[in-house]
Amino acid sequence: MLRLTPDPYTRDLERGWSAELADPAWMLGRQWQMGEHQGEDASSPTTVTFTPQTTAIAPPAGQDTFDPLTTPAQAIVESEPYEWWTVGRRVRIGRAVAAAAGSHGVALPASATLSGLVAPYDRLNGTGPDGRILWQQRATLGLDATLFGSPGPPTTEPVDDWDPTELAYSAQFPAGASTLTITRHDGGDLDWYHADATTPATVSPPPASASGPATPAPTAAGTSAPAPTAVETIPGRLRYPGAPLPRWWEIEDSAVSIGGQAPDRSSLATLLLIDLIVNHSNDWFTFSVPVQAGTVTTMAQATVTDSFGDTWTVTPPSDWTLFGTTGLDPSTIVVWATARTPLAGPLIDDVSIGIDEDANVVWAVEHVVAGQTLATPLPQAPAATTPVDPSAPSTYSYLPMTPIPAYWFPYVIDDVNGLRRFVQGRPADLSGPTATLLPPPTSDLLSDPHAPAGGPVHQIEPATIPADGMRIQRRAMLARSTTGQPILWTQRRRDLLLAPPRFALRFDLMTPDLPQDAGGALAAGLEPPGETGKL
Repeated sequence: MLRLTPDPYTRDLERGWSAELADPAWMLGRQWQMGEHQGEDASSPTTVTFTPQTTAIAPPAGQDTFDPLTTPAQAIVESEPYEWWTVGRRVRIGRAVAAAAGSHGVALPASATLSGLVAPYDRLNGTGPDGRILWQQRATLGLDATLFGSPGPPTTEPVDDWDPTELAYSAQFPAGASTLTITRHDGGDLDWYHADATTPATVSPPPASASGPATPAPTAAGTSAPAPTAVETIPGRLRYPGAPLPRWWEIEDSAVSIGGQAPDRSSLATLLLIDLIVNHSNDWFTFSVPVQAGTVTTMAQATVTDSFGDTWTVTPPSDWTLFGTTGLDPSTIVVWATARTPLAGPLIDDVSIGIDEDANVVWAVEHVVAGQTLATPLPQAPAATTPVDPSAPSTYSYLPMTPIPAYWFPYVIDDVNGLRRFVQGRPADLSGPTATLLPPPTSDLLSDPHAPAGGPVHQIEPATIPADGMRIQRRAMLARSTTGQPILWTQRRRDLLLAPPRFALRFDLMTPDLPQDAGGALAAGLEPPGETGKL
């Protein structure tokens, strides 16, 4: 009888961890003892036949220049009017049109001159015509569209889907009989899980007549969809790091061990998931479905043929789905064309918004506007107290509220058409004999283009602002479509702050004048009194 004993003189643990075996039949015997040789006379799938029904996603209303089949979804939702007109295009097209118009004796108006460009492009102001203005006034000026190049500027501008009240994007994409709705999109990546679908009541299709099948339903683009064709493919085993291998005498990769992960004791589902992955993953098979980006694909069922020649009908489960969209059938998936890693340009606008509980207002602070960093000046210290005679009667001076720094704009709670809103206010300079309104915000992130004539200029839904505040940034984004064409758009993105902007706002005061000696210093033994009154 032999037994294994450790060698106390061996200091190398690598051979011990390798668990070397001299007889491979020992492993086979252990598998027999553990019941791992017990199995069923089951088969494996060999082919899968299915018929996918594809519906194209149409662009939102007013965005007809975009095609969801080729254009990333975030570029469609986040587009702004006139974003095609970069500074370079305004200068280049303006000079080309001016040269062509001059050769035909057409004079361009002075109102079409470049203006309003900020650094570093401010040197171009007044140096030539603005191509964007010429394009907008081409009919009045009698300019032919061919002068602007080929394919030329867009004939229609995209619709702005930014909601200035919610400070987020909202859009609707028609897709056949359904509508994919994007609500409160913060900017950035946009994929299928950001959309919810609304579908009208289902109407049974007309039965096929004797002369032929029923007419195919129109797609979202208004054209008849091609008749779906059956697709046959070969399934493959599901593979992932650490998955058990399906063949005997194969050892799994030890680099990843899902079974070595400790389950969450507070959740029994994690233990069941680990058991399912480790012991049953070699029973899972996958097959690919040909799907084009920018479509909604439905696959009601699939027919599986196994190695015994038997056929099985597989249908999606009704109570569980991994890539389902709310409002659509579990057998339907939404596939977007997305730009995962677009190139981001420098900041165009940067605004912080947060609730100041001490001042009981919402502060909106402009940091960057039109690419220019705004340096907020420090509040000025109050003027020195006028020297007074200690023996004279007490006198008081009126000290107005703390001056609000530049580029800080308050929002106060108010009722707007029966809704509770934070409404933008205008700070005023109270240091003079009369109150003088300070300049309004410059960034259009703090304005509403559809605001009524009588105001308010901008209002914010209170639920939009988180407790720690948020930052809204605008920058140019560059990506490529599925056809390889470059796509340029302007993105507004909302992110969280670590803390909201705060400012020590003080009320108006009546302060007593402090007695001073001839040298201007405070009289000995006198302390500055506290606040004696507020207005």
